[in-house]
Amino acid sequence: MKRALVLGVVAFAVLAVAALLMFLNQQQGEEPLVIAIQPTQNPAAILERSQQLKSFLSQRLGRQVEVYVPTSYSAVIEALRYGNVHAAMMGSWPSALAVTVSDSEVYLAEVRTVAIDGQRVSGTYYFSYWIVKPESPYKRLEELRGKRVCFPSQISSSGYLAPLAKMVELGLLTKRSDRPVDPKEFFSEVYFGGGYQQCYEALMAGNVDVTVTAGDIAYDLYQRVMATTRVIEQQGPLPSHTLVVSNRVDARTREQLVSAFLELGKEEYRDLMRNLVSGLFVGWERKGSKDHLSSLQRFIELTGLRYES
Repeated sequence: MKRALVLGVVAFAVLAVAALLMFLNQQQGEEPLVIAIQPTQNPAAILERSQQLKSFLSQRLGRQVEVYVPTSYSAVIEALRYGNVHAAMMGSWPSALAVTVSDSEVYLAEVRTVAIDGQRVSGTYYFSYWIVKPESPYKRLEELRGKRVCFPSQISSSGYLAPLAKMVELGLLTKRSDRPVDPKEFFSEVYFGGGYQQCYEALMAGNVDVTVTAGDIAYDLYQRVMATTRVIEQQGPLPSHTLVVSNRVDARTREQLVSAFLELGKEEYRDLMRNLVSGLFVGWERKGSKDHLSSLQRFIELTGLRYES
């Protein structure tokens, strides 16, 4: 009883100090620290769910924190570029663009539960795969010229960018100086299914001859796909989501922010992050831009593709 009372007093004191620091910062005119979340769902829904994150970070940093959920990835990058946002949780492809055009760097990479070589692992990268039906006569990607393909999305790094980079590597597509590669120059029909499951269903229904799947889809779907298809090619590694921080943020605040996000990997906070980043979230790992995004940068250079939502 006595120990519980002491712990309660300590916890109250910690919260009181954090509140005092926030008050003093506001009195001194310190601007709020603004965190952007790249929208992957309804921005209004993400903003509503982000209030717990806002409260958590405000307490840990002892200052006012605001969360910004724009309607597009480009708004996040522009906000970083002009100093209106101090940090952002982003997908890997937009992160690469943010690092290129704004004075920002990757500081953390999401650790997520993915499938690699059929095994569930926790990592900051994964692979994607070209698949056909088991009875398909096609053994190599080269044999599918003039056939039908389904990609999940034109803004998917694992489902579009990396697969097209593999085609460039194999000499099946060529990037020209004036425009990016175009899969229509190889396939007779190109469809965008809106997701991996939709493309898998199109393949199994015989509506396309080949499609792409990835190791970061739901594991039960991954198992079903792998049990009913045949892999003819793979590409990767593909980097996970990131925390990008503007270099305008001072070193002390930056380290406090990174430490707070690392704490969000604790089991009691994982559901919070799964509602904001991805349902596969396990934690965060310290990673720099060059280390984490090098493979993705290469895919962009090979294809000339631009992330356009």
